[in-house]
Amino acid sequence: MELRIKILIVTILVAFLPTSIVAAYVMTNIIPQYEKITYNYFVTQQEKSLERIKAKVFEDMTNFSKEYAIWNEIYEAVLMGKLSTIEFYWTNWLYQKPYDFSIIVGFDKQGKIICSYSKYQSIKDININKLSKIVQKTISKQYIIYKEVSLIPVEKGFIKFNDKIYAFVCCPVLDDKNLSRPVIGALFLARDIKNFVSLIQPYVVNNVYFQPKESSTRPNRLLRNEIAITDIDNNILGSIVLDYDEKPLVLVKKHFENLLIAMFMILTILTLLISFISGMYLTNRILKLEEYAIGLFSRINGEATLPKPNVKKEGKFENVETILTYFSNEIKSKISLLKTQDDLLRELFEKERRNFEGAIKLLISIIEMKDPYTKGHAERVMQYSKKIGQKLVNQKGYKINLFDLEIAAYLHDIGKIVVPENILNKRGKLTDEEYSIVKRHSLDGYNILSNIEYFDSIKDIVLYHHENLDGTGYPLGINGDKIPVESRIIAIADVFDALTTDRPYRKAFSEEEALIMMKNDVGKKFDPEIFEVFLEVLAEEKISNVEMKIDGQV
Repeated sequence: MELRIKILIVTILVAFLPTSIVAAYVMTNIIPQYEKITYNYFVTQQEKSLERIKAKVFEDMTNFSKEYAIWNEIYEAVLMGKLSTIEFYWTNWLYQKPYDFSIIVGFDKQGKIICSYSKYQSIKDININKLSKIVQKTISKQYIIYKEVSLIPVEKGFIKFNDKIYAFVCCPVLDDKNLSRPVIGALFLARDIKNFVSLIQPYVVNNVYFQPKESSTRPNRLLRNEIAITDIDNNILGSIVLDYDEKPLVLVKKHFENLLIAMFMILTILTLLISFISGMYLTNRILKLEEYAIGLFSRINGEATLPKPNVKKEGKFENVETILTYFSNEIKSKISLLKTQDDLLRELFEKERRNFEGAIKLLISIIEMKDPYTKGHAERVMQYSKKIGQKLVNQKGYKINLFDLEIAAYLHDIGKIVVPENILNKRGKLTDEEYSIVKRHSLDGYNILSNIEYFDSIKDIVLYHHENLDGTGYPLGINGDKIPVESRIIAIADVFDALTTDRPYRKAFSEEEALIMMKNDVGKKFDPEIFEVFLEVLAEEKISNVEMKIDGQV
């Protein structure tokens, strides 16, 4: 059989056999398993996700309780019996948004109620024995072994008072400045079950609801995910339910099968046609390969690093192997030389990069040594600024040098090096003279960076990062588009991080409180478009954190 026919047959077989094998596997394995896999995903895997989302909502409640119970000011108020302070921070505050707690009860170290709030029923109607059991368990624990507030455990779960079901957390009252001090009381917070379930809904696509134990109604033909809810005595109270309409899944399965059959038939015809055409073309190309290879080989000049073998044009196909071997060895030789040069360049680049990073970190460490309350501030401002900048470039078409933005964000407070430590760390309100000294830090930072030619592209960003959109900022009072977009980005990141971290003169605000304050200044201090992008960054961070926890990565 001549070479042309052999090549054509091999080409068709090579192209057609894999298609046939894959099609047979799909028809005998994938389709029969489709329904089983789909049901397993919705019923088993989604129930696990639902359980993790429930745990996330409890974690948020836990964090709220710790913010308002593990706090020096509250500790002293409970210890001294300052009821007005206790009521202000607990019963007059935590029932409002964003907390929305339905029951708020504060206890002293003897387990007696010192303040209370109940949205749906009087505290007198609540089963005190159930509540006391939880509180006594909280107060009786030893917390001295825990070195961080985040590690301190709280009691949490579900409880039923009369006909109302609640999700609750009970946190010990401790001194966050000295966790070795004894428990002085407890804070019991509860959300009614409907409110609790509403916090799960944003994380799922389908409808989620609470079904009491007494209810037996169930819609027909629904996939059903549910997690049982039990109280502190392991009595079943009901279930959190997530329903899926299975009819679309059945239709999808049917269409999926029909689509696979149609695709296989079309693919078979196309495979045969393309294989035949490809085989004919490949045959002609292979038969001309020796002539082309010898012609290309003959044009090699003296730049080759290896001696050329002796090749004669005799019409023997074996010459192609000799020529290809020669080219392969020649390419390997060139690659080896380039790799050596590349390794040297990478080594030099890495050395320069390390030197530059070291210099930046040294400058930041000097500032943080003077002002320990801002430790990590530059890093966080850089991260926020970088994410905002990337979104503005990718989504809005802004022209921003992201590397310059990162370095400027890192060094935005470099001017604080010249601010006296007694002013930076002052716990009380600054005098006008002291404040004027602090306000000079952006100009001082500009002057410092002006002495280094490498920082010419970022010194103006540092200079203007405290300018306001309406012209009320400092040091020059410029406004609008006269302020570099990089400075406007850093301004938002800087203020947010400052508000949400502890300072000598105040405790940190929550993210929600900080955003409320900042929104009042949008259009005045902050660029509206950049602020909207910043809100997207915060939202994505929250979703990312939840997804990481749901996937077991955190």
